[in-house]
Amino acid sequence: MTAKNIKTKPARRTKAPGSKAPAKGKTIEIAVPESGTAAEVKKSIGQSIPGWDDLSDAEQSEVVELTRAHLKQRQPVKVTLNPKPDGGKSIGIAGKCETQGLLKLQKTFAAVSMDPVNARANELLKYLGSVGADNSDRYNAALSFIESMEPRDQAEALLLVQMYVTHDAAIRALSQLGSAEWVPTAQMYGNLATKLLRTSQGQMETLARMRRGGEQVVRHVHVDNRGGQAVIAENVHTGGKGNGKIDDQSHATGAAGIGPALLGADPFGNGVPIPSRERAEAVPYARGHESGCA
Repeated sequence: MTAKNIKTKPARRTKAPGSKAPAKGKTIEIAVPESGTAAEVKKSIGQSIPGWDDLSDAEQSEVVELTRAHLKQRQPVKVTLNPKPDGGKSIGIAGKCETQGLLKLQKTFAAVSMDPVNARANELLKYLGSVGADNSDRYNAALSFIESMEPRDQAEALLLVQMYVTHDAAIRALSQLGSAEWVPTAQMYGNLATKLLRTSQGQMETLARMRRGGEQVVRHVHVDNRGGQAVIAENVHTGGKGNGKIDDQSHATGAAGIGPALLGADPFGNGVPIPSRERAEAVPYARGHESGCA
């Protein structure tokens, strides 16, 4: 009897039940008058919103308030992706005024010329094309994110492009993790998603440091030898009258009298004891100060 070669297969993961294809998006156009009373605005909005009559008065007022706030926000630039005859896609400006769209695109990437705009725009287009998402909706979503962050220079614009691409790649890895049928495949996508999310967090911290600028807090610590306790001094003088020097005081006793006493036999540091029974002699005044002078 010969033994057969038995190959072990990796453990298989079962699919989650009830997975369905995502529903297609639906566009709702709301006509909002620029002027008029609150009742007139509410009536005009209600004619273009399905199910308006089913809402309560508070909900209708909330919809009106949200709609007006939306109109006050500056709308990001919109582009179209048009197929080329020789393959690939070209980027066009959507809307009636192409000049306005180009100026908005320059502001989105914090540029004053079209060269950096074309570079960043092509980087986004190449990435979206590599993952099969080179359509106008996905591209405009990326532009909306970059514009909302308001980059101050081209370095921030470059970092924001990287942030969007890294986030999108991490979400794609997580989606592959959820649909993986084999455990090794799930582990591979899980590790990839973890690295991408960690990279995305590092990019956010980098952007925060760039906008915060260099901040350095310096604390000067003075250690008291008598008590062994550190005292934090917020303001330290490096010269002048504020350095322990009094105008009427002699130069020899300026800053010399400031500081802890020398350590002696006393553990509390009360100074060096006198090694005899004789009384201490008077110390002459420094530099010819007369007796009685301060």
